[in-house]
Amino acid sequence: MERLQEKRLLQELMRGRLSRRQVLRRAAALGVSASAMSALLAACAREEATPAASPTAAPPAAGTPAATPTAAPAETPAGTAELGPATFQYEEPRNKGGTLIEGSFADAKTLNPILVSDTASGAVSDLIFNSVIRVDPQTTEPVGELADKWEISDDGLIYTFTLRDGVTWHDGEPLTADDVKFTYDLFMNEATGSPRRAEMTERIKTVELVDERTVRFTLNFPVAPFLVEQMVYGIVPQHVLQDVDPAQLAQDPFSTGQKGRTIGTGPFMFEEWVKDDHITLVKNPNYWEGEPNLDQYIWKVVPDATVVAQQLKTGEIDYGDIEPSQLEDMRLQPNVNIYKYDTFDFTFYAYQLDPEKTTIFQEKEVRQALLYALDRQAMIDAIRFGIGRVAVGTMPVMSWAYNPDAIQNKYEYDPERAKQLLDQAGWTPGPDGIRQKNGQRLAFTIYTNAGNKIREQYVAVFQEQWRQIGVECTPQTEEWNAFLDRITGTKDFEMFLVGFSWGVDPDQSTMWKCSAYEGGFNMNKYCNPEVDQLLDEALRTTDQEQRKELYTQMQNILMEDLPSAILDFPQALSVVNKRVHNLFPNDVDDRYNAHQWWVES
Repeated sequence: MERLQEKRLLQELMRGRLSRRQVLRRAAALGVSASAMSALLAACAREEATPAASPTAAPPAAGTPAATPTAAPAETPAGTAELGPATFQYEEPRNKGGTLIEGSFADAKTLNPILVSDTASGAVSDLIFNSVIRVDPQTTEPVGELADKWEISDDGLIYTFTLRDGVTWHDGEPLTADDVKFTYDLFMNEATGSPRRAEMTERIKTVELVDERTVRFTLNFPVAPFLVEQMVYGIVPQHVLQDVDPAQLAQDPFSTGQKGRTIGTGPFMFEEWVKDDHITLVKNPNYWEGEPNLDQYIWKVVPDATVVAQQLKTGEIDYGDIEPSQLEDMRLQPNVNIYKYDTFDFTFYAYQLDPEKTTIFQEKEVRQALLYALDRQAMIDAIRFGIGRVAVGTMPVMSWAYNPDAIQNKYEYDPERAKQLLDQAGWTPGPDGIRQKNGQRLAFTIYTNAGNKIREQYVAVFQEQWRQIGVECTPQTEEWNAFLDRITGTKDFEMFLVGFSWGVDPDQSTMWKCSAYEGGFNMNKYCNPEVDQLLDEALRTTDQEQRKELYTQMQNILMEDLPSAILDFPQALSVVNKRVHNLFPNDVDDRYNAHQWWVES
């Protein structure tokens, strides 16, 4: 295995795709031995003496800003356009009809917006359902979707929404304010198991009907991001679900997919779901924004990211994300456009902090040591091909609260510091080299989802680099839905690695508040009242600079406690077949104009 890695690194060096520094970082991240490293050093020296002929352009540097709205496509030699996220250049459809196929290695878990907790489910349900408010992908400001207008009281506690007239459900029934109240009552009903219940119940005091088209939300306290956080979820039909026991909502055919029952107000209607194969939607001819141009949309499930890339090249898939390792090859394909852009995403691993499940991570010195032992920059260079940056703090690059200079603990790679922390905490090397304390070995399993090659490579690096400080880590991959149930349902894990994405507002209550363990995304049972207080205070002020300072204080506590380790802030790589028009990949909302998508026949 090592020889294969060494060979690949040498090939990249000889082709001029990597610098000497990049080769060495990738070798270190991949665990190449000292002898192999020496060979690479010699090769690097030879390469520096003889410039490569016509080198292929390297990927843009980590942290490259997203393109501005006026950015023009950059043409590669093969003619493949590489565009920024905000290149919104609309085209009038030259024809209507046809099918757009989006590919992913993850199937949806549910189609019910009340229950959505994963990317695949959200991607499909967003085409079936509309929300009261959506976020404009170009400005990140709230704009009306089902709401025609809204008013906010002077004290910031009362939001009154007036719904659009003439919006109907897929079965022809009219949308009313009753549907909005019914939806939010379900969100806040403990029996449904909604992952957003904690935030909803904490922030919303009452939801009241004013009349058939008007609904009033009264809050428990002012919430600065209320519109872009709580009002952006799909509305479900009361007349379909009112007789369903909330505790059985996840099992109801509405959630699992049934033609004629899984109905929304969105541009596409549910047609078919063949688990682990595809989900088919058909156009809603009575859509309130206008009849969609497409006849059909398909979410296609394939084995892994490699197959996604292959089928993008062959045209079997029209739209999908690729991994950084696939970028150079995709740039040579004449039939696609590539979009590279900053995101609100991050990759993190979480320590199990519930002592009833494991006691191994109760000491913060252990948690800190494990992060110090990881060469994250080398991992990004080697595995993400430099497309991303090392995370400093918890705020993503695109957030206005991103403030890396003010973060006190940056956890730069320092394996000696890691060893010192473990020594100080009383974890000493045992006979097999693995540290132990009071008869307990510092050994655990880390879970991640199968098919995501980047995460699979990350946990392999963890295993190697943690062993070097006397820690035994066993990687374990699982099918996506089984993995999702493990981390959000049973919470049966010692550690897991996954990706996550924040919204456009920097509020992070759903992951860090004590109350978010049940009904949120605080999956490892972290609880610090001081963090809770800062999060609450930040929500109650509308002054952006004050909020930024509060979030910086919060981050510094989190970086000391380190309940979860945020590793990187990656950029996204989305690929769209050139036959597809008016689809604009971006990290805010790529579904907002789905009725305007069209494909060449």
